[in-house]
Amino acid sequence: MPRGARTVEFFRIWSAEMAYVLGYWWADGYMRHRKDTGAHLIEFASIDREHLKKLAGAVGEAPSLRKVSGTTNCYEIEFCSKEMYYDLLALGGMPNKSNVIGFPDIPAHLLVHFVRGFVDGDGTLVWNGDRPVIQIYSGSKRLLEEMAVAIEEQTGIPAPNVVANRALWYIKWSTTRAKCLAAWLYVENPGIALDRKAAIAAKFLEWQPKKRPERGTITEGMRERFAAYLPPQE
Repeated sequence: MPRGARTVEFFRIWSAEMAYVLGYWWADGYMRHRKDTGAHLIEFASIDREHLKKLAGAVGEAPSLRKVSGTTNCYEIEFCSKEMYYDLLALGGMPNKSNVIGFPDIPAHLLVHFVRGFVDGDGTLVWNGDRPVIQIYSGSKRLLEEMAVAIEEQTGIPAPNVVANRALWYIKWSTTRAKCLAAWLYVENPGIALDRKAAIAAKFLEWQPKKRPERGTITEGMRERFAAYLPPQE
């Protein structure tokens, strides 16, 4: 394969790696067409320098990694490819996407990789006291609504309401639902992952509720899908 061919075709062929990188870009990437030079640019930014190298390796090239101007700990990589640019457009990507982008049409068996990419880009796994919490942020309410429904359809974990937070929207899962979501994202479907978030997910799986979960917290779909992580039914 000629040098650069894999990079050019990366967003044309669905795979676990492609779905993950697409999810990460959907959350934390951008695209632009420089009219002065004619360049079509696909860019990723992150505070996780080594993870950007991992993304570049998945795409198939090693573009220069540089610090974002005016920041102390944010880096970016950039691909210059008209083909990649238009393939992203065909998938539903767009310049200035933050507040208006929708949820792409993803093959069902690759949804988990896309969502993990998005969480690694624009999500948090945190402890609220002793309770595990997963939150996903976006400027696009429609994107979060559609993503939450897609996750529920595959996992049985009920779609949370989309909540406003200043200029952003977010969806949140906590306690047993966050534990099951962490298992789905980082344990049962291995692939590219941000190491520090995968480590938190592993800790989530050790968590046990101090009291019986409230009625309705665990759905039948969750029982079927995540029995190994749930307390036994009484």
